[in-house]
Amino acid sequence: MDLKKLTPGEITTAASGVVLLVFSFFHWYSVSYDFGPYSGSVSRNGWQSPGAIWSILAVILGVILAAHVIVEKLGAVDLPDRLGNLGWGVMHLVGGVLAFVFVILKLLNESSSLAFGFYVGILASAGLAVGGYLMAKEAGELPQVLGGKGGSTPPAA
Repeated sequence: MDLKKLTPGEITTAASGVVLLVFSFFHWYSVSYDFGPYSGSVSRNGWQSPGAIWSILAVILGVILAAHVIVEKLGAVDLPDRLGNLGWGVMHLVGGVLAFVFVILKLLNESSSLAFGFYVGILASAGLAVGGYLMAKEAGELPQVLGGKGGSTPPAA
């Protein structure tokens, strides 16, 4: 296993996917209550309500994106260079942005009782989007308007 094979985008994607998975089991929401003799707290993780579907989808995307990087680069598995018309960098960018949007949707379901796990989860999902952007940029798959080199080729004479 040679970690020197990994680009910054791949490292960001793999680490973010693993962190999102691990912290999905931490408390994302926590509410304390005190009603006279009855007091305590209720906590929910990333796999539970409110809006469980959104965080579950984000975690699944994170695992898929991280697994792709780990299997392809560290597992010496040969995968095609492109998936249809799109390169893997663009696929990682789209997947990372979707994961981030899913965590934002979970935030919109309930934002009054956020706990530590949620904050790490939103940072990890943003890391997936950043990692995807870096992977797409490293592969030269981004248009010029997004910081890529696309469009710099002079027209044929």
